[in-house]
Amino acid sequence: MAQVTYTNLFSESRNNIVTLLSNSSNVPDPTISSAEHRKWIYSREPDVKASDFSGYPYFVINPSDVDIGGEEEKGNSLDMKSKYVFWDIMIDITTSDRGYGGKDGLGLSHMDSISNSIIKTLLNKTNRQSLSQNSMKFATPRTSSVTTEIRNNELVFNRSIIVSFKSKIQVSA
Repeated sequence: MAQVTYTNLFSESRNNIVTLLSNSSNVPDPTISSAEHRKWIYSREPDVKASDFSGYPYFVINPSDVDIGGEEEKGNSLDMKSKYVFWDIMIDITTSDRGYGGKDGLGLSHMDSISNSIIKTLLNKTNRQSLSQNSMKFATPRTSSVTTEIRNNELVFNRSIIVSFKSKIQVSA
């Protein structure tokens, strides 16, 4: 993880979340053994019809949404160099019931497993302290309910986890 500053508000805040969630001991892929590896974390919705698509489940860590407090915000520095900055990073999880052999019908189970792992990782005290030390304080995850939809003739489950941060940082040299 690296420090979030006014020069990397968008990129580093997302990179810090990717670093936490891409660690397979934090968020294990429920479809493979720990010795195997496949791409399952994306920056946008993958092309599920592409030949290099690794299959379900997967999750998308979307770009950061950054809001900077206005001049009237309480807590701004008197020299106008520091302000409160607010981030939202949305994580979209997609799983499928389609499987082969004994792996059919596990979409909701995979959804719960991945959701549990992501929330556990984000709420872990050590991880929250690391994020806080890198100017991403007050990690607050919120989840949506699980929805189902048909994509490319396949029933998939979806859930979003929105992680909000707040920190007073220097926004000007």
